Amino acid sequence: MNSNHQITFHVSSTQVFACCPVCNQITHRVHSRYERTLRDLPCVDFCLTILLQVCKFFCRNEACKRCIFTERLPKVAVPWARKTIRFAEHLTSIGLALGGAAAARLSYQINYGSSRNTMLRSIAKLEPPPAPTPKILGVDDFAFQRGHHYGTILVDLEHHRTIALLPDRDAKTLVAWLEEHPGVEILSRDRSKTYKSAISEGAPNAIQVADRFHLLKNLQEVLEKVFHSNYPALKSVDAALLKSEVPEPHAPESNEKSKVPPDEQGPRSRAHRLNNYQQTHALKQQGY
Repeated sequence: MNSNHQITFHVSSTQVFACCPVCNQITHRVHSRYERTLRDLPCVDFCLTILLQVCKFFCRNEACKRCIFTERLPKVAVPWARKTIRFAEHLTSIGLALGGAAAARLSYQINYGSSRNTMLRSIAKLEPPPAPTPKILGVDDFAFQRGHHYGTILVDLEHHRTIALLPDRDAKTLVAWLEEHPGVEILSRDRSKTYKSAISEGAPNAIQVADRFHLLKNLQEVLEKVFHSNYPALKSVDAALLKSEVPEPHAPESNEKSKVPPDEQGPRSRAHRLNNYQQTHALKQQGY
C-alpha cells in the first residue's frame, strides 16, 4: 500500500492451458510472461491497482497466422484494456446517467478519477439497443461535412428517437434498408426526388407525406413572394392604419442577390436577417 491513498495488488495467472483466439486450438506451451496494469474499483478511500502477470503461449496449429498469443481472462479484463470489466461497467453506468462533465466531477469525488473524455468513450463503445421497425418513419439528410459528405438519418416519429444513420443519401442505400425492415406504414420526407423514388421502390405500400418543416418552408416561400409582389399596396395600407411613426421595412432589392459575388452572399444575407430582427423588436416595443 502506498502513502498516496492507493493500494496495489500483485496477481499472477495460474492457467495451465490456453485457447488460441484465432483458431481455437488449445495449447500448454508457454512462450513468456508479462505484466498488465489494471485499474479496479476503489476500496473504501483507496484507489486500487492490479499488476496482473499473464502468460504468452505458442499456438500448436502450424496453419494458424497467430504464432504467439496472450492468454485471455474474459471475466477480469478484455484484451489490451487498462481497466477491469467491473470498473469499466461502473464508468459506463455513471456516464449514461450524468453525461460527460457531470460524470467526471462525480468520479473524482468517489476516487474513480476519470475525465470527461473517458466517460464519453465508455458510452461510445456501447452497442445501440435493438430497435423494432417503426410504423411512422422520418427520412432526411444530414451533413457529415457540410458541402462535401452527406448521409441519411432515419427517425422513429412515434417515439422521437433516431434508429439509423446511413452513410450516404443515395437511393440504393435507402432502398436496401427499407427492404431489410419491412412494416413501415407512413414515411415523412422532404421534397427530394431521390428519397421519393427510393421509398416508392423499397416500401411501395407506405404512405408518403411531407414533413412539417418543409410544409412551413413552402408556406414561407409562397408568402414572401406574395408580400414582395404586393409591397406597394401593403405599404400604403400600413401607412393608412398606423398614425404614429413606426420603422418601415426596406423595399425588396430586385435582382441584387444574383449580382453579389458568392463569397459576399453569406454576410449580406445575415445583415438582412439582422435588420428584420431589429425592426421586429422595435415594433414590439411600440405595442404592435
